[in-house]
Amino acid sequence: MGALAVISGGCAHRDPARPAAAIEAFGAALERGDFRAAYALTSADTRKRIPYDAFAAGLGSDANQTRALGRRMVGEADKLPMRIGVRLASGEPVSLVQEDGGWRIEGEVFEAWGQGSPRAALRTFIRALDERRYDIVLRLAPNRYRGELSVEKLRQYWEEERKDERLPLLARLRAAIAAPIVETGDEGHMPYGPEQEARFVREDGVWKVESPE
Repeated sequence: MGALAVISGGCAHRDPARPAAAIEAFGAALERGDFRAAYALTSADTRKRIPYDAFAAGLGSDANQTRALGRRMVGEADKLPMRIGVRLASGEPVSLVQEDGGWRIEGEVFEAWGQGSPRAALRTFIRALDERRYDIVLRLAPNRYRGELSVEKLRQYWEEERKDERLPLLARLRAAIAAPIVETGDEGHMPYGPEQEARFVREDGVWKVESPE
């Protein structure tokens, strides 16, 4: 499994190694407007993907809402049930909740070739290219491209025309599988590098991959 990501936690003591302590410290930093302290409490991977200036700009866009969020985090940190989320190497998330002294799987784990969100569509795209399921890649194409595409054309494109680029692209997308995705109506954007941006579009109730790079 991939790196462990704490979603929320509850504990009776202020042990700094416990999730609630991190939530409370982060919330307190937001409440007092100390974005540097808040940024220092994010993961190394987050800091690598999101520069401090972008992090601070997002929080500073509405100071009142940011302080209110901080107060909620401080007030609720010790009351939340402990949950964790892990992500498989292929990007599928698995959520667990602590019950009766042990951990239990929470929610649905598997969605075959999901397109219910931009991130689900991205995971499906990665897996489909990995498994050379060009029928699935075709299903992910926006409607305006479907008339000029076919399973065989996609196979030729990815296995012949762009044979040397396929694996590096998949590696970049896997590394960015948890990158923030901004949704605006029926469009989604996921910047994941100096010049890379995956784009998504929602059509017929499902998300499709407009461009993976």
